[in-house]
Amino acid sequence: MANALGIISYNDSSVFVEGMQEYRPLAAFNFMGRYRLVDFPISNMTNSGMDEIHLFVNGNPKPVFEHIGRGRQYNINSKHGNLEIVPLWKENGRGQFTPDVESYYDNLHSIMRSKADYVIVAPINILYKANFDELLENHIESGADISVLYANIDDAKDNYIGCDTLALNKQKGVAGIEKNLGKYKNRTLSLQTYIMSKELFVEAVNEAKKISSMYWFKDIINDFCSGDYDVRGISYRGKFYYIYDLTSYYQENSDILKKENLRELNDPKWPIYTRTYDSSPTIYLNGGSAQNSLISNSCEISGTVTNSVIGRGVKIGHDAVIDNCVILPDVTIAPNANLSHMVIDKFATITKKKVLAGIEEKPLYIARREQV
Repeated sequence: MANALGIISYNDSSVFVEGMQEYRPLAAFNFMGRYRLVDFPISNMTNSGMDEIHLFVNGNPKPVFEHIGRGRQYNINSKHGNLEIVPLWKENGRGQFTPDVESYYDNLHSIMRSKADYVIVAPINILYKANFDELLENHIESGADISVLYANIDDAKDNYIGCDTLALNKQKGVAGIEKNLGKYKNRTLSLQTYIMSKELFVEAVNEAKKISSMYWFKDIINDFCSGDYDVRGISYRGKFYYIYDLTSYYQENSDILKKENLRELNDPKWPIYTRTYDSSPTIYLNGGSAQNSLISNSCEISGTVTNSVIGRGVKIGHDAVIDNCVILPDVTIAPNANLSHMVIDKFATITKKKVLAGIEEKPLYIARREQV
C-alpha cells in the first residue's frame, strides 16, 4: 500500500484541445467511449492502495462532479479514504492560465493534514498504467529527493511538440526540464509524474509562490534540478496516451483500437474504474454493422462503422458510413451520411451535410450541440 497522498494536477497553458475544452475540463473528456480521463489516474492510485486523493480541476467542474458523484465506483476505503475535488475559482471566471502552484498554495492546509508521508503528483492528460506503490519504493530506495517518471520516444520530431522533456545524465539524474522543439528524433519525454516527501512538496509550493505568480509546479522542479536537490528519473516502459491538442486526442482514441493496446488496458488485475449506467445494449438495425470499433451501450446503428470509437446513445442512420471517427455520446447521424476522420462532440446532429471528412493529422471537429 503506497503511503502517499495522490494529487491529480490539471493541465498547463500549453495544453488546449481546441473546441472540446471550451465545454469541459480535460478531466471530463471521454476516452474509449465509456471512460473519462480522470478515471485513469484515480484507478492507478486506488489500485496502488492510495485512498487519499486530491483532484484539481481548471474549467467548468460540473461535468466532473456529475461523473464522480460520491466516488464509490473507485473502490476507495469508505471509513478513512477521501477523494477531494478542488475546482479552480477565479473572480473573472477564467482559470485556464492560472498555474497549478496557486491552487496547491490555496489548499496547503488540507494537504498538510494528510497522514501520508509522501506525495505523488500525476497529470490528467497523460494516461498510463502504473503501480505507484512500486514506484514509491523505487523512489525511497534510490535516496532521491524527487523522482520524475519519463518515457523514451523516437518520434519527437513529428509529435509531442511543445511538451516537456528531461535532460538526463548517465546516472539518470535530471539536469533540467526542457520543451520539445522538434529538433531531435529521440527525446526523454516527461510524464509529469513527481514523487517526493510531503514536506518537500510543501516547501516547493511555498518557494514557487515566492519566486513568481506565474510559476507552475514543473518550474520549481526545474529550479531544484540545478540546485542542491537530488532529482532522478524513473523510466516507464509501458504504453501511454498523451493528449495535448485535438489531433492527439483523436489519434490516442484511435490508437486504443489496436488489439495489443486493448489487451493491456483490459486487465482484470488492474481495473479501470468508472461510473456505470443502467442502459440498454446497442442494437444493429437494417443491416447495420461495426468492425474494429469500440461501441458503447444504447446506440442504434443502421449504417456501417469501421475503425471508430462510438460513445453512448449514438444514433447512426441507414446506409451511413462512419470510418476513423471519434463520436461522443448522444450524437445523431442521418441516413446516407459519409463521415471520416472526425471528432463529433456531444448532442451534435449531422443531417444536411452528407459528406464530411478530415485527415488523420487534422481531424474535422463538430462542436457540441451543433447542427450540420
